[in-house]
Amino acid sequence: MAGQEEFMKEIQELEKIAKINGDRLSMDEIRHYFSHMNLDEKQYDFICSYYEARHIVISDRVQKQETPISDEEIEIKEDPLDDEMVSIYRKETGSLTRIPEDQMERVARKLIKGDENARNLLIESNLSLAMEIAGDYKGKGLPMSDLIQESNIGLMLAVNEYEPEMNGSFHKYMEQMIRQQIETSLDEYNHSTRSAMKMAMRVNELNRIATAFAREYEREAKPHELAERMGISEEEVRELMKVSLDAIAVLDESKIGS
Repeated sequence: MAGQEEFMKEIQELEKIAKINGDRLSMDEIRHYFSHMNLDEKQYDFICSYYEARHIVISDRVQKQETPISDEEIEIKEDPLDDEMVSIYRKETGSLTRIPEDQMERVARKLIKGDENARNLLIESNLSLAMEIAGDYKGKGLPMSDLIQESNIGLMLAVNEYEPEMNGSFHKYMEQMIRQQIETSLDEYNHSTRSAMKMAMRVNELNRIATAFAREYEREAKPHELAERMGISEEEVRELMKVSLDAIAVLDESKIGS
């Protein structure tokens, strides 16, 4: 096949350049050299594996291949009892009376004067509204029960921190605080999930390179050798190795427990 022959010829030509440069290439150099061929990531992986098998170090391979993780790729936190808990909570709050917005503003004024009954009324009468707002964020990372919990925290913060002169309408302030609390929690969850996914990708890449090294040299790679091939520091390699070992330990413990 002519296309395949051309592909391999280009790979071998760049290999000659790499040998002249001390058996080193960067991902930028590889991508630039093959930019006219419109290759996909699997083909770039083949190229990198080809060069690594010939003792050519590819710097920044992991870092340059990292791409942002989209919202669609974020794993949704699941709870098998979520639907049941939400259903029970919906029934409990369904019997509570929601007071009209104009009356709510009068009750909020009583709250400022220290009326504890006004405080309880503002919370109880708005629990169903808080749940409705939580529903706007369903499917964005957290289960509905967690979203309701965060919305209730936002509601209580609104009741505790409301100041008419600064915040204006209690109803608008309450909704703002509820949404702010939910969005902050979602941001924190999604950020931690993205970090965990990126770490898993880096650990997998480390294991792949370590396996290829062991197969080629019939010995385990030292941290500095892995660092050189991955284009990262030796300290980062040691941290990835620790994460990998911790994951194995957790799996072993789960097997013992079962």
